[in-house]
Amino acid sequence: MDSLSLPEARRLALGAQGFGENRPKSKVTSDQMKRAMHLMGAVQLDAVPIVIRSQYIPFYSRLGNYEVGLFDEIAYKQDQWFELWAHEASIATVEMEPYFRFLKFKAKQGQTWKGLYRVATEHPQYVKQVLREVKNHGPLEAKDLKDPRPSKGTGWGSRSMGQLALNWLYRIGEVGIRRGKNFEKKYDLLSRIVPEKILSFPTPTEETALKKLFLIATESLGVGTATDISDYFRIRHPNTKLSLNELVESGSIQEIAVEGWAKKGYVAKGAEVPTEIKASTVLSPFDPIVWNRKRLERLFNFNYRIEIYKPKEKRQYGYYVMPFLLGEEIVARFDLANKRETNSLHVIGAFSEKRSKNRDVGKHAYRELTAFASFLGSPNLEIGNRGNLSKHLAKGNKVFTA
Repeated sequence: MDSLSLPEARRLALGAQGFGENRPKSKVTSDQMKRAMHLMGAVQLDAVPIVIRSQYIPFYSRLGNYEVGLFDEIAYKQDQWFELWAHEASIATVEMEPYFRFLKFKAKQGQTWKGLYRVATEHPQYVKQVLREVKNHGPLEAKDLKDPRPSKGTGWGSRSMGQLALNWLYRIGEVGIRRGKNFEKKYDLLSRIVPEKILSFPTPTEETALKKLFLIATESLGVGTATDISDYFRIRHPNTKLSLNELVESGSIQEIAVEGWAKKGYVAKGAEVPTEIKASTVLSPFDPIVWNRKRLERLFNFNYRIEIYKPKEKRQYGYYVMPFLLGEEIVARFDLANKRETNSLHVIGAFSEKRSKNRDVGKHAYRELTAFASFLGSPNLEIGNRGNLSKHLAKGNKVFTA
C-alpha cells in the first residue's frame, strides 16, 4: 500500500475506530465495551449533560444501545480504565498509565502546568496536608477538605486553593479521579485506582513512551499525518518526526500518500482498508473521529465547529450539534436536547449536507434518531422546524417551533 484514495482513507479511519464491525445483536457486554475502548485508545470526557455526557456516546455510536452503567462499572468500580490528561480530560485503559509518566515528570520539574507548579512550590506544606487527607479519607472532593481555602480573588478564578492542590497532585500522578453520580470529581490515591501490577511496571524512557503512544495513535486513527498523530494524545513534542521516522524504520508504521492531502500520511503495519462501512449513527462532538476539526474536514469534507460558547444569536447550527455518519460519509448534523422531564428527544434543528449523494438521508436520519432517543431513555421524538432536513423528520411526530 503506497497510496490511498480519499474514500479508502475514510474507510480505513472508520474501520480503525470500530465502525467496520457489526453492532452486537444481543446485550452489549463488558468485553465489547473494552474492545471499543482498545480501538479508540482514549475517550474524551465532557460534563455538558444537555443530551447525555459525551463519554457515553462513542460506545453507543460503535455498539448501539447499551446500559450506560456498564461504562461506570468498568471505569470507576472495576478500575480497568482511569482518568488522565490525554488530548483533553479523558479516560483510557490502566495499561496506558506507564507511558504517560514522562508528562508527570515534566510537571514536577515545572516545565508544564506552571500555575499549579507555583502553587506547589509556594505552599508545599499545604499540598502535603491535602495529600494526607486524601490518603486518610479519600475519595473526596475539594469541598471535603478540612481547610479548602476558598478563593478570595487571588487570580485563580473561582477555584479554591484546595482544588488547585488536588489538581497539582493529579498532574504529578499522586492522586487519581473517581466520579460521583453527578459527575463530580472525587480524588483518591492513584495507587487505589491503578492496579499495583501496572504501577510497578518499570517506567519507560521518554523516547520509548513517545513511540508507544504514537503507534497507538496511528492504529486508532487508521491513517493520519504527523500532526494528527501527535494531536491524538495532545503530545506536541519536538521529537515527533524523529519518533515517527524510527517507527517507520522499525516497520511498525509506514508512510503513505493520501489523495488531496498536502502532507504525507502514516498507517500502522498490517492496516487493511475495509471494503465497506455500514455505519448509521450520530457522533459526539468529542468523538475521536470528530475532535480534530482539520482532519475531519480533510477526510470527510465536513466543516464543524463547537458553538456551545457562542451567544445564541451567533450560532449557525445550534448549541449541541451532533454529526450524522451514514456509510462512510458524514451527511447531516442535528441540534439535539434531551428533555428528560417529558421523556422526549428534541431535534431542534436538522441539517443535511448539500453535497450528500444519499437521497434517503431523511429516512436513515429518522431511524437513527429514534434509536438514539431509545438509548437515552426518551422514546418520544419532537421535531423542530430549523434546517433543511427537518421537514423529512416531522411526519408522525410532534412538531414545535424552535
